[in-house]
Amino acid sequence: VACAVLAGFLHFLFLSAFVWMFIDAVLLFVSAKNLTKIRSKQKKMPGWKRLTVIGYVIPLIVVGVSVAVVPDGYGGKQCWLKNSRGFQWSLLGPIYFILASNLILFIAIFITVTLSLKGLNSEILQMTKTLADRKLIRTVLFKTMAQFFILGCPWLLVLINSNSIILEIIFMILISQQGTVIFVVHCVLNQEVS
Repeated sequence: VACAVLAGFLHFLFLSAFVWMFIDAVLLFVSAKNLTKIRSKQKKMPGWKRLTVIGYVIPLIVVGVSVAVVPDGYGGKQCWLKNSRGFQWSLLGPIYFILASNLILFIAIFITVTLSLKGLNSEILQMTKTLADRKLIRTVLFKTMAQFFILGCPWLLVLINSNSIILEIIFMILISQQGTVIFVVHCVLNQEVS
């Protein structure tokens, strides 16, 4: 029983990490879209309370439904998801969906920011306000690329699953640096925190 509870808790934690990765991508997308809007017409960001509910309730629902549908799906020799009856898809399905959604969002962010930069470069007036706007857009572009490579790319290595020790080492290095990159992107490079 303890092994099944541990497996269920790990399932919840992994799903929570991916849901938070998706929330971060959505917030970055909204920020990028706000770059092209007049300040008074910007979309308001959801509050942290709502995001916290989304970030933890969705994974809890998935785990709850998984337990209800396949009660004996957790446990086994490795205290993880059993492969019987396709139960591993209760983890892999949401992960694949989030990775695909994040890829689409990151492409949309990249296009939005690139078009904003081109618009600024083609303007006649190159005043300090325009330079500040250009710096902001470049910062968002850098944050987008950093988050894509740190939060999305390592998990693509898992999908390859070729049992290569080199890929496993690269995966471990990239995953171990997620916290550092999140700190740099959200704290060090954030003008609101400075």
